[in-house]
Amino acid sequence: MMKKILSVFLVLVLSLSGLVYNAKDVNAQPAPFSIVDVDIDNTDMGNIGSFYVERGQTINIRVELQSNLDWPHTGEGADIVWDTNHVEDNVRIRAEIAGYEYDNIEDTTEIFKVKYGVRIVKQLRITIPDDIDSNDNYKLNIRAYNNAYEDSEEIILNVNSQRHFLKIMDVLFTPGLSLNADQPLFTTVRLENVGDKKEENIKVEVSVPQLGRSGAVYIDELVTTEESDSDEETSESSDAVYLDLRGAQAGTYDMIVRVEYNRGHSEIIKNYKLTIDGARATSPESLIIDAAEKSKSTPAGQGIVYKIDIANMGNTVRTFSAEVSGLDWGSYRVDPSMAIVQPGSTGELFVYVSPNQDVIGQKTFTVNIKEGNNIVKQISFQANVEEADDEWDNVLTGLKIGFVVLLIILIILGIILAATKMGKKENEPLGESYY
Repeated sequence: MMKKILSVFLVLVLSLSGLVYNAKDVNAQPAPFSIVDVDIDNTDMGNIGSFYVERGQTINIRVELQSNLDWPHTGEGADIVWDTNHVEDNVRIRAEIAGYEYDNIEDTTEIFKVKYGVRIVKQLRITIPDDIDSNDNYKLNIRAYNNAYEDSEEIILNVNSQRHFLKIMDVLFTPGLSLNADQPLFTTVRLENVGDKKEENIKVEVSVPQLGRSGAVYIDELVTTEESDSDEETSESSDAVYLDLRGAQAGTYDMIVRVEYNRGHSEIIKNYKLTIDGARATSPESLIIDAAEKSKSTPAGQGIVYKIDIANMGNTVRTFSAEVSGLDWGSYRVDPSMAIVQPGSTGELFVYVSPNQDVIGQKTFTVNIKEGNNIVKQISFQANVEEADDEWDNVLTGLKIGFVVLLIILIILGIILAATKMGKKENEPLGESYY
């Protein structure tokens, strides 16, 4: 019986294979063009299974396309006529990396024609995002196509992190890049470590060389995104860099933001235009209070920190405190409880907010900065509390998948055992034997 079942199964498989083969034989026909060579950064990918790339790297892709010389366009059988004047129009080549979460990573050529017997070379460029998952493989799909035909190649990219690689996520200027004369400027730089090594003693410098003004602060350390499950930070905003621009003449100046890391061997430089107009207030402002980041996002159950910068442009020491209102949806604390700011200097107040466990959505609150009993500044803040992933749900999903797989395996084993028993019964001799 077992042999009969296997024989029937084999016949069915061979029959289906024959049908598929015949269908391909009848309908399949070569495209009038094909990809014959792909190079990445001058490396021939013909005999290479995968290619090493790093985050932030731009790769140059050379694609060679050839028209197929054995393409019949008229006639059948022995009467085939080769159309050497045939042209395929509206052809493009596209290179695309699949699997990136946030955007399409691709480059596409302009439309071109493919003539009989001609080889065409096209160049494409793709930049690997600096926040793509590292230590993982991605498929680079290269496709030559028009509205009737296509040919494709697939290359595996092994994406890795650079050893040292910091990224400037944002630069915040308070009150902005257009100032009145004698108005000070605060600059906050937010960095993220997308490299392979933890960075320490990161220097953030802001300067206006034409005015001879500069300031600098340090970030103690930033771990890599692969270590993001630890208590250490992978991204962080620097303390505000204060520039005293009193006495500057009206005009437009180059302002340079420089980040030095990797023991000074690596740096990021960004240039901005700072405009100072000639208007001066009749009584120059002696106190500036503001926050560079008034809106922040956090997963439910995790806290947020808001930083308030204070600049004392007067001639006396001043003391400030913070009073929080409208925060019935969470708890908070202010550190320090009193900020003592020397004349011609700056100070900071930090507000730590912890949303309640059941809080989701956009929430607001207000901070009043007080000098004694007087409110000298009121700032409104926003918290975007996002729903956190439920780890237990993920575990349950994994268990469900595992159960289904196990059930399928058990069913297959049951079928094999049943078939084996039937085979044994067929081979047993009929009747009884006596010795």
